Amino acid sequence: MSSQPYYWTDPMKGEFEVEIESILEANGHCYVRINEQVSKPAGGGQAGDKGVLIIEKKEYGFIDTILLDENTVFVMKNSPSRKGKALLKLDMSWRRAMMTNHTAEHIFVGSMKKKYPELKLGWIWVDGVHGTVVLEGKVIPLEEILDTETEVNRLIHDEIGVTTIVVQAAEVDESVRAREGVTSKNDAIRLVNVGKFDSSACSGIHVTNTREIRAFKITDVKAQEGNTHIEFVTGEIAVANLVEIYNIALTRKYSYPYEIEQLGAILDKSKTLQLSYEEAVEKILQLMKEGPNKVQLDTVTFWYEYLPGFEISTLRHLIKELKLQEPSVTLFLTTGKKTNIVLWTKGMPKDAAFYIIDIVENLGGRGGGSADAYTGGFTDVENPQELFLMIVERVRKKILE
Repeated sequence: MSSQPYYWTDPMKGEFEVEIESILEANGHCYVRINEQVSKPAGGGQAGDKGVLIIEKKEYGFIDTILLDENTVFVMKNSPSRKGKALLKLDMSWRRAMMTNHTAEHIFVGSMKKKYPELKLGWIWVDGVHGTVVLEGKVIPLEEILDTETEVNRLIHDEIGVTTIVVQAAEVDESVRAREGVTSKNDAIRLVNVGKFDSSACSGIHVTNTREIRAFKITDVKAQEGNTHIEFVTGEIAVANLVEIYNIALTRKYSYPYEIEQLGAILDKSKTLQLSYEEAVEKILQLMKEGPNKVQLDTVTFWYEYLPGFEISTLRHLIKELKLQEPSVTLFLTTGKKTNIVLWTKGMPKDAAFYIIDIVENLGGRGGGSADAYTGGFTDVENPQELFLMIVERVRKKILE
């Protein structure tokens, strides 16, 4: 066995002749140990390689690589037929994504440390989909994080070479980022250098030039107990996400005319409108309680309201807050892209649908529901208020049957 893993020197090689040393089945998985250090095991905040072992033209997939007693072990989907020689094919899409995510994490954390030297690197996780990093000791403003994102992308497009070197622990000084205790626990340390910008102690896999990362995009930022939790994507996934978001904005542009540069102001306005809408809902609820369209039909309270522009979820909130007494029937109609009719019952002898389903269907609508709630809808309604009054009168007669 070589003293250094093969993926340290040539991470882009994806096929190897390997020797299966042992096969063990336990806990619903199969664990296969090989002799060669060619597959990256999970560790140091980075996921393990995936791929297949090929034996006599048959493929046996593995979903993870782990290190067990300093041996490389595959976590297999199914058990190989025998020990001995096999062809290993790594999932290079997964590995390349891990490489871009990991190197981008180094650049991002290095940039943040230059701005806030007091920060400590907490929990990290990098796999073939995304990366997560927790920066301890400070809640960093979103604007600062996005400024750092811009700096990371500038360094990516500067096409900086990424090199690795193994040095004695005693040679590592303060210019190298290393987790606490690393130098005292190891005689030799592998350094990953992003040009002259950053030097870090790391045993993971990395790109050889920052241009391979292509793009770096923050996807989530959260403050947690005085720390900052950040998630990101890189490469093809980052590009796909950016294209998707831009296309959504572009599509909306033709439905609600605006310039892309105005998107931020529009979102701010949308937030204001949402707050106003919520305040209006509360006001309407208050008015409905004080002076509703409510009649007494024998022992049944019949409550009906025409509420244009409301969503079904808002209607559910209203009915919950009204706290009706038994027995009662409540009818709401709301308009938007579709005209929706909602009926709730409480303490009634029949299911909710009994009082309205035939009425809606005879008027050209459709719907259904549970024992105490019915939801239906109509399309292409020219006069929804007239439709509502028609439904109210017919439901009133149904209640009196």
